[in-house]
Amino acid sequence: MKILTVKKLLIPAILVTLASGCAELQKPQSLLDAEKAYSQAANSASVLKYATPELNTAKKTLMSAGASENKEDMASLAYIANAQIETALTKAEAQQAHQNTKDLMAQKEQLIVSAIDAKKARAQNKLATMQQRVVSMEESRAEEEILLAFGNIEFVTGTADLVPGAVSGIDLLAEYMIAHPTKTIVLSGHTDNSGSAELNMELSQRRADFIRDVLVSKGIAAERITAIGYGQSQPIVPNDTREGRQRNRRIEIKFAN
Repeated sequence: MKILTVKKLLIPAILVTLASGCAELQKPQSLLDAEKAYSQAANSASVLKYATPELNTAKKTLMSAGASENKEDMASLAYIANAQIETALTKAEAQQAHQNTKDLMAQKEQLIVSAIDAKKARAQNKLATMQQRVVSMEESRAEEEILLAFGNIEFVTGTADLVPGAVSGIDLLAEYMIAHPTKTIVLSGHTDNSGSAELNMELSQRRADFIRDVLVSKGIAAERITAIGYGQSQPIVPNDTREGRQRNRRIEIKFAN
């Protein structure tokens, strides 16, 4: 009876011991803190980019801590995991700072390059403007020379025939238009008031057409030349003298690009 009583007392004690051994251990605060630190680190883009191996090591340590059979091991592994997480954070911070410095240097270099390019562009634009100004001045002088030569062009009275020696202006104009293929011109024919207005209109057109045909024969495309006769309608001086009538018998030129 006494032995039986001892057995009855031992069995419940063993069951209690087994039950307490099988129960899940409560995580210490240090482990909870380490798990929270890991979660925050795992959500950091810089940590994931620069310290993934270190973060994975900390994860394995936390898993081992969670599987520990006593709180002492849990706390010890939690401490190690927390140190590993700090290592990952420190590495990620340093790598990110280095990358930020590289990015800033690259931006600085790009700004310098852009400034140099802008300076070069301004210089090139200035040079182009100066060159264009020189070209324009040269063109202007050439056109003035042509206009001056055309002022000496004379036609035989009542005809579209040039007087001898009056072709130099036409030659200058042809050479100029060949050298400047984008130039176009308008030739305006004019007469004095001798004869009827109708005949003078026809005569001025024939004179303008004559100059155009000579230019075409020298290789100038016909579509670059417009010839218009105005007859006696636009005198530049009175027709009451011989010299005045001679000045009104003229061909005018207008240049365009």
